[in-house]
Amino acid sequence: MRESRLKKTIRYIRGTTLLEIVIYAALFGIIAVIISNFLIQVVNTYTITRAEREVLSNGRLLLETLTKTIAEAQEIYTPTSAFNKDLGQLSLMTRTGVPTEHQTAYVDFWIDNGRMWMRKEGAAAVPLSAASVRVSKFRLERISQGLSRDAVKLTLQVDFTQSKYQSSITLNSTTALRGNY
Repeated sequence: MRESRLKKTIRYIRGTTLLEIVIYAALFGIIAVIISNFLIQVVNTYTITRAEREVLSNGRLLLETLTKTIAEAQEIYTPTSAFNKDLGQLSLMTRTGVPTEHQTAYVDFWIDNGRMWMRKEGAAAVPLSAASVRVSKFRLERISQGLSRDAVKLTLQVDFTQSKYQSSITLNSTTALRGNY
């Protein structure tokens, strides 16, 4: 009886077999692959979500800036505006933010290398869109209304610049020029 217990104890002391080590290594490898794939998917999902959020927030900012400026403008300055083109240009005459020595000021919007720029008279040009997005369409259509008031229909398409993560948004708006009221 004592000898039987001794044999059982020796068998447990001997350690693990080669088969057990192979099974443990295989299980560890499978779990490691599953966890790494999960982490890669989490990072990709985060990056795609960030791209969509960047495109949406830039598109919204551009559209709000354009519609507010168009609504405050007195008239469209036609000689430097480019209508019915996918990469148009808009020049507006406004009384908002006018230097003291002038009665009106000019505000220009245009696309250069995929970025939307704005320049107010007497100031340097300012990029409105972030470097992480590209404005691929800035189409402007002039709509003439009665009482010598114009409106501008604009189509704005904003894309994410990294081709690995595709994200794009197209925004449309029509805004009437109302002046300072």
